[in-house]
Amino acid sequence: MSEKKIPYKIYLTENELPGAWYNMRADMKEKPAPLLNPGTGKPLTEEELSPVFCDELIRQELDNDTPYVEIPEEIRDFYKMYRPSPL
Repeated sequence: MSEKKIPYKIYLTENELPGAWYNMRADMKEKPAPLLNPGTGKPLTEEELSPVFCDELIRQELDNDTPYVEIPEEIRDFYKMYRPSPL
């Protein structure tokens, strides 16, 4: 009897690359605690995150409601160029 092998490499064609990132928090019944400013102990604001993240990443980081975030076409093009290795 031969054992069934589980593949350790998954190859995706360009058409199979993901078109959106999954935001797990949108489906969580209990939302995680907000990110806190270590200096004040209060939830971080968009303004406080702006030195670290661009505006779009701030929006995604603070979003608890949107289940799927569309991957911009420019980023998908980079995935096609720089992801020759299996996922």
